[in-house]
Amino acid sequence: MVLESEGQTEKAASAPRNLLFSRAFQVGSGQVIRRCTRFLFFFFAARKLGPTTFGVYALLLAIVSTLAIISGEGFSDYLARELSKAPELGRELYVRVTQLRLLYVALLFVPTIVLLHTLKYPPEILVDASLLFVILFPIAPFGAAQGVLRAAGRFGLLTWLETAQGSVLLITGVSLFAKAPDLRSVVWAEVASAFAGGIAAVLMVRGLRLPRLKSSVPWRQVIRETSVFNIYPVITNIYDRIDVVLLSALAGSLAVGIYAAPYRILNGIQILPFALMSALLPAISGTTSNEDDQQLCSRMTGFFYSLALFPVLVVTLLARPLVLLLLGNSFAESTPVLRILIWATIPMFVNFGLNTFLLARSHEKKFLRTTVVCAVVNIAANLILIPRFSYFAAAAVTILTEAVLLVQNVIIIRSLRGFFPVPDRFWQTSGIFLILLGAGLWGNIYTASLWPAPAVFLLFAGYFYITGYVHSILTWTRLGAFTG
Repeated sequence: MVLESEGQTEKAASAPRNLLFSRAFQVGSGQVIRRCTRFLFFFFAARKLGPTTFGVYALLLAIVSTLAIISGEGFSDYLARELSKAPELGRELYVRVTQLRLLYVALLFVPTIVLLHTLKYPPEILVDASLLFVILFPIAPFGAAQGVLRAAGRFGLLTWLETAQGSVLLITGVSLFAKAPDLRSVVWAEVASAFAGGIAAVLMVRGLRLPRLKSSVPWRQVIRETSVFNIYPVITNIYDRIDVVLLSALAGSLAVGIYAAPYRILNGIQILPFALMSALLPAISGTTSNEDDQQLCSRMTGFFYSLALFPVLVVTLLARPLVLLLLGNSFAESTPVLRILIWATIPMFVNFGLNTFLLARSHEKKFLRTTVVCAVVNIAANLILIPRFSYFAAAAVTILTEAVLLVQNVIIIRSLRGFFPVPDRFWQTSGIFLILLGAGLWGNIYTASLWPAPAVFLLFAGYFYITGYVHSILTWTRLGAFTG
């Protein structure tokens, strides 16, 4: 009887862990599909268009992405958090949030085109920008559906959403490029992909058969509660994408193309932390704060700090062959840019965890201050440095901005929760990493081959496993925060 009881207890304790990783895997699968399809399309377009025309595409995409953020990209997190507390509001909040975002999109169209015209962009770019702007309409139900599906625990459907959108992007893009490899083909592929995702999102939410409320959720309440989720992503996006706009204005489209390609690699590397944090947010939000928050943050930051060192190690040693393989010789100047940008993953990964922790503990209003500070630092530094150092300045400022955000997050957690979120095994991990990185660089110089990179990667992976970081993330659920 005792053995049977112990076995049942162990089985019950492992259930939350299995659920956590199942959800993280499902979210991660969706993000892998999304980012891989966009990754392939992005670099396929780069090869076909060349650095200068590709720079124009990157600029337009940055502008439209900024508008997507302004119209309410953060509403997905709002829905995931609120519906995890009150599932009965699912249908009504989905409709309200979608309608609100569509309203914002409609209000943004004319000012955006007027602004581009004022900045003296040529007429053909204004036409392409107007066509690309259309994708914001299907993005509204798509983004809201992601929040609903996360709250409902239907993470597998997120994978199908991304599959629908990504497949249409690749198929349409390749087909159009075969006929006319120009900027307009890229724009139409983006439009087709966005509408495929929007339609699929609406059908999936309808399939959940969410309950109808007898009374509607007041508009004033929705606008007030979503305002913070609308504002802080906007400011974050300003410092995340303004470098592309400033590069275009101060250094030209060629500089944008050289910088945007490696930045896409940096963006793609964020799949894993995004997947884990997306799966954890509803679980953390559904619980109250507990005494183990300090231990949780220490393990979380230690895990993500170590995880970030893997891409730093690989890219530092293999940047040139990676760039030539993905982009070709015309993008050879992107190699040093990638080597600089990759170091931003360290503060970036840690910030993923700390931002999710603060959001789950309802401290999202603090994001307004942190993002404003980051935006000011980013814009000021780019304006000062880009005219002199071009895309190298934009890459360095990206690292600076993420570091500024990390310092602010640490200070906020110390002030609000009473502890410093110091990464577990920080000095030990850093020392091992630096030794392996030095060995890899020495091997590259004296052997003139690629074998040192995989060798040091495997050694660091062995350290990562032996020192217990994999086990550490498994034990998060034992702290009482993740009950599924």
